[in-house]
Amino acid sequence: MAKVDLADHMKERRTAPGPEPEECGPFVTISRQYGCHGFSVGLLLLELLNEDAEPGQAWQIYHREILTNLAEETNIAEDVLDKERRAKPRLLVDFFKSLNKDKKVSGLQIRNRIATIIRSLAIDGHAILIGQGGAGATHDLPNGISVRLEAPLDWRVKQIAFRDGLNDTEAKLRIKAKEQEREYLRKMYEARFPRRPAFHLVYDCSVFSLAQIAQQIVLAMKHRKLLF
Repeated sequence: MAKVDLADHMKERRTAPGPEPEECGPFVTISRQYGCHGFSVGLLLLELLNEDAEPGQAWQIYHREILTNLAEETNIAEDVLDKERRAKPRLLVDFFKSLNKDKKVSGLQIRNRIATIIRSLAIDGHAILIGQGGAGATHDLPNGISVRLEAPLDWRVKQIAFRDGLNDTEAKLRIKAKEQEREYLRKMYEARFPRRPAFHLVYDCSVFSLAQIAQQIVLAMKHRKLLF
């Protein structure tokens, strides 16, 4: 995958004129419950889309790269940014002041910056955006498709237990902790982007294989004329 400098990309975007709606995309956002292999589906989708991609229009996948470049931009550790963007707005500003007196960064600013980056990537097109509130950030942009991956708790417990070498009880506790961590973000995004339904496609990962889901997303994109 080609390296993309998102910080430079966004600096250019701030001065560039906005594109016409029909010039946006195409793009895909993938949201997922913890344990539903969203990045794996994205990689499979990437492979399928690039099989028929025109020269100069290769698809790219974005996940941790967004936080990595934001960390470079703010000079704040990536894991700190990720943790604080999920936290409720209590003492965030004071927390960041203690890390860097010259940068007064709040959780809201982090989330807004991530949303701006995601929108820019979606507008440029041929982007698969994993998590990071991508569906909400792009809800009003044309030429995209939003996907949600879900599965019953017991199925996800088995996936996490196998992946991380845990027993079922440990895996269930980890899922519970992750879901509690994400709950604030989920409610915030729902309030800010109240689109209903929230996603174009919702898949049960316990019913369809990851390869089948990727294939169905491609078919749906063709039906919506995002692919030709």
